[in-house]
Amino acid sequence: MKKVENAPIGQILGFPVLFGLGATLILMAVGSFAVLSGKAEAGQVPMLTLVCLAIGDLCASMLAARRAARSRLLSGMAAGLVLFACLVVLSLVWLGQAISVPRVGINFAVTAVSSLCGGMLGASMKRKKHRKS
Repeated sequence: MKKVENAPIGQILGFPVLFGLGATLILMAVGSFAVLSGKAEAGQVPMLTLVCLAIGDLCASMLAARRAARSRLLSGMAAGLVLFACLVVLSLVWLGQAISVPRVGINFAVTAVSSLCGGMLGASMKRKKHRKS
């Protein structure tokens, strides 16, 4: 993956956030299909949602940390928090229902932990060294 030197934060975070958003939404669709097909119970929906959020956020923060040239951990954390903000706005616009503050707090905590883990993973991954022949 190409490191982005001296690039605005939008170029560093753009693709990882879109990838994380797509991964989260696809995983949530798979989870809802599992509930509809009877493979999972309706009581497991909150846990499935948290797992989908954590995996999508982990992917976004890891990609952003790998893509950044400097402040890799902070770039990973920023990607996770931007993804959380996108999902909150999407939920408010799409559902238009009352907000459960404890649920948003739990989702934020899961997002913060998974973005920290993804940022640390992405920042610590070694790059392949290419030999010029």
